[in-house]
Amino acid sequence: MTSKERGVAPIKNKTMDRFPMWYGGDPKTTENIVAALSAKDENEALYDILDIDYKTIRPEYVGKPFKIYEDGSFDTDWGIRRAGLHYGQAITHPLAYAKSVKDIMDYPFPDIDDYDCKITEKQLSDAEGYTIIGGTWSPFFHDATELIGMEEFFIKMYTDEKVIDTLVGKCFDFYYELTKRSFEQNPGVIDIFFMGNDFGTQRSLLLSPEMWRKYFKPRIRKIVDLAHSNNAVTAVHSCGAIRKLIPDLIDVGFDAVNPIQVNASDMDPQELMNEFGDDITFFGGIDENDILLNQSEERVREETKRIIDILGSKGKYIVAASHDYLLPEVPAKNIIAMFDEARKYGLGEFGRIS
Repeated sequence: MTSKERGVAPIKNKTMDRFPMWYGGDPKTTENIVAALSAKDENEALYDILDIDYKTIRPEYVGKPFKIYEDGSFDTDWGIRRAGLHYGQAITHPLAYAKSVKDIMDYPFPDIDDYDCKITEKQLSDAEGYTIIGGTWSPFFHDATELIGMEEFFIKMYTDEKVIDTLVGKCFDFYYELTKRSFEQNPGVIDIFFMGNDFGTQRSLLLSPEMWRKYFKPRIRKIVDLAHSNNAVTAVHSCGAIRKLIPDLIDVGFDAVNPIQVNASDMDPQELMNEFGDDITFFGGIDENDILLNQSEERVREETKRIIDILGSKGKYIVAASHDYLLPEVPAKNIIAMFDEARKYGLGEFGRIS
């Protein structure tokens, strides 16, 4: 069975030889894995040795270079200055002053023409035989809160609904049009549209389900419909305690949900499986906060099998950690053990009873 076939098999209820495996991590984390495996490069480590099934190809920014400041902070195409590791945190909120819909409409939002959506022949060749994840990550909730400031965003959801609805809409429209162009320029190429917005904290949602349905649900349904109309399956990433949103994620049409942060409040994997296992594919769930970060390889292998047997008990599961971006602090040997055990364990209990 090829990785391209395996990668969508749980979502399409197809027979598999094992559950597919997805990896996401910091470049330094990947370097650590390459070194630990004595591999020549990332491709050999992740795909030849560990047998990861997915390759991600996103639109490429080709606009003007962003300004980098002496302190290492940098500007982005959203007009936000960021600082810190990797993509950093927003240290400016250029729409904090916004008092009207006109203030939002006058703001210079990113231009989709600054992005190249066409997947190259080299990228296609490199991804041949693998499940291709494409389109945009579409973190429009994060962009909206960073533009205006998170506290201001949450207050204005109640006190100035038109301003927030316009802001969320402008952020969403950028990603929708960019994703639409990705499908148009690469017909039949993208297998999975995988988007991410973190609506949860360790203990609860960041906003009420009612507010989520008001500002986000109709827009998310629109982009999920776009993906499905282009024969792609869909997955959503949202960290934290998101159990109260899962029925809505199913309702808008998502085929899979990630990362299943099992140590967050009300995210017990068996309970999630009992409640939602017939309606959505679980994608992730192997604990990064403690098991992968702090425990032994043997303990990682035990937890990997446990999660496979729970979340994969109906054949609808994708192996991955409970975080989409593994940091270098996570021991490479534990990441390797997770994927090695998942490959060996195959379909686990589901394979024995199906």
